[in-house]
Parts: sequence; C-alpha cells; structure tokens
Amino acid sequence: MQKAAKQRGSTPLPPRKPQKKTTPPRIGRPTGKDGRRRRRPLDVDTFGALLGTEISRRGWEKDIAGGWVFGNWDELVGPKIAQHTTVEMVKDRKLFITCDSTAWATNLRMMQRQILQVIAEKVGPNIITELKIFGPKAPSWRKGPLHVKGRGPRDTYG
Repeated sequence: MQKAAKQRGSTPLPPRKPQKKTTPPRIGRPTGKDGRRRRRPLDVDTFGALLGTEISRRGWEKDIAGGWVFGNWDELVGPKIAQHTTVEMVKDRKLFITCDSTAWATNLRMMQRQILQVIAEKVGPNIITELKIFGPKAPSWRKGPLHVKGRGPRDTYG
C-alpha cells in the first residue's frame, strides 16, 4: 500500500498521537483516583463506644468491674495465691473466695486489706468492699441422690 501511495505522489501523514479521552461529566457519585467510589464519612461511633455508653446508661459498670475481678484474679493476687484460691462469686460488693486449706484461708484473711487496695487500684473504689474468705468444705459421707436423716453426730473416729 505504501508503494502505491508513493507512485501516486502522495506523501504519508505524520503518525497520530493518541487523544485523551474526553468523557462527559458524570452525573452519579464522585470516585477516587483509582475509579472506585469514595467512602462516605460515617458519623457512627465504634462498637466499643456504643457498648460503653449502653453499659453506663444501664448502670452495669460495677457489675462488669466485679466480673473483671472474677476473671483476672491471678493477675490481682499473683499466681501462687491464685493457685490455692478460687473466686466463687461477686455479690453486693462482696467477693466470695474459697481456699484449698485453712492455712491459706488464714493467710488470705491477714492479707485482706492489701488485696482490697490492689482491687481498688485496678478496678476502682467501692467496687469490691469486702472479702468473704472460706476454708475447704467439710467432708460429706452422703452417697447418692437419696438421703435418710441420721441419728445425729456420733463418735465416728473411735
């Protein structure tokens, strides 16, 4: 084709530059540089903020703080004491604790003031105001679901 054009005496046109695409302005939503839609600025609180406002609105702060003490007992008193004690429940600002032995229960009763101070520092004042510390439960000779009342205490150890 080029030979035929030269024989006719026509000169070739200069190469065309690619034209920029001119598109009409969009009517829809504006897009970012990569063509995706822009994120709308949302005026929504985070889940944690919503949860915090709901907890404070319902007055659950003290209950949840008591639950934190229940869940993080080993962090509050240390692993050695936590190994020999069990937190049973939190009720009316009282923390009920059961110990492995009466010796641990006695030691914990002597440390009660320090434990309450640590709880007040970590959780806040007036969350836990009293510790109810119990030793191990007494043994039971009761077997099975049915029980007949006995004749009272006897000299069982002869």
